[in-house]
Amino acid sequence: MRITTFVSLLGAAALAAVSGCVKDVDQPALAGPSTFAHSIIMVADRDTLTQNGVDFTDIRITSLSPSGQSENIALRAQVLIGGIAQDFGTLSTKAPITPATIRYTAPPASTLAAGQVPTTVTIAVATASSGDFRGENIRQLDILLLPQGIILPSNPNLSAKFEFTPANPQVLQTVSFDASTTTNGETGSACGAACTYSWNFGDGTSGSGQSTTHQFRAINNFSVTLTVTDARGATAFVTKVVPVGAGTPPSAAYTVSPENPGVNQDVFFDATSSRPATGRTITSYDWSFGDGSTGTGMVTAHKYSAPGVYPIQLTTTDDAGTKSNPSQAKTVTVGPTGLTATPVADLQMTTSGPKANLLTSFNASASKPGTGSNITSYVFNWGDGSPEETTTNPVQTHVYTGGGSFVVTLTVTDSVGRIATAQKSVNIAP
Repeated sequence: MRITTFVSLLGAAALAAVSGCVKDVDQPALAGPSTFAHSIIMVADRDTLTQNGVDFTDIRITSLSPSGQSENIALRAQVLIGGIAQDFGTLSTKAPITPATIRYTAPPASTLAAGQVPTTVTIAVATASSGDFRGENIRQLDILLLPQGIILPSNPNLSAKFEFTPANPQVLQTVSFDASTTTNGETGSACGAACTYSWNFGDGTSGSGQSTTHQFRAINNFSVTLTVTDARGATAFVTKVVPVGAGTPPSAAYTVSPENPGVNQDVFFDATSSRPATGRTITSYDWSFGDGSTGTGMVTAHKYSAPGVYPIQLTTTDDAGTKSNPSQAKTVTVGPTGLTATPVADLQMTTSGPKANLLTSFNASASKPGTGSNITSYVFNWGDGSPEETTTNPVQTHVYTGGGSFVVTLTVTDSVGRIATAQKSVNIAP
């Protein structure tokens, strides 16, 4: 089918001549160069295309001068939808010079079900010297794009809407979706039972109904799409993002027995005092025994093959995949023969009447290691902001640069990693 757009802005005389009227009307004189002095003729060999990315129509464009002669005019061409310029489909050129033939090629098929509706595009031209395209008296013709396959009816008055609560749900928390605000009709009345409602929750699952609930099983921002269908089969859709965050973590509480075992002695770990968040259950208990070994289970046992002090870490996980916060690590002290005694730190100041800028002596020789071990280090913190001193010699001296009261802290460590501390207040004269 051929469609023709003929636009002449010469005035009533030119329009009468085109339409075949016999009334003679004088043409007004032109004051200077103007688009009103041209008649633009647009002829398309097809006015209906299939929206498949390859279908096309050729549009022949000519311009006639006031004397009716063909002339060369530089034009600008554009694709419009609803009066808005956009690249929906393609033009072989957007800068034709008359006489010219430009080709419009339909865009690819829509990937959305809601896109299966006919679309009208407008091919518009204006003279290139006219300035702002939007303010020009454009020449135009319409092309109808038909989708492939089944064409769905359109309903511009159908508007899909929904709300969800809570606004920031946690993993596996029940989220309620309500589409009762969906409207249909020129008055914006609720569609209600006259529509059907289909939900895509963005996590590979779907649902139906005006109101529904869903639980998200992972931390993510999920794009939830509601598609509404009216009684005639027309559809509308809307998408909202539901931010799903981590749930309240379970606790990780446990006991260790015995806390001072011997080498290769069974040590029992019991996490029955751990608790899940409300509405959740703990599904796994993961242990780190501090010697490179791990274990699982609410109650488990482990043997240590060498003496030492081992930090224990428990991680609990609930049915929503939420893990406990790092637990306060307990330690297991393993001795050669099942040590139970801990070291003792003892600190004495041996200088009488200590003064600033003179040596002050301290003696930690009375400190004792734990059973079956020996002290491997003495750490002196002088209490005046100076660096700590770590040594194997229990007798040390220090110079205070000013008078005052200071608290000296001694930390001793034995050969199986057990520690003990002692403090001593000293008054330094100026």
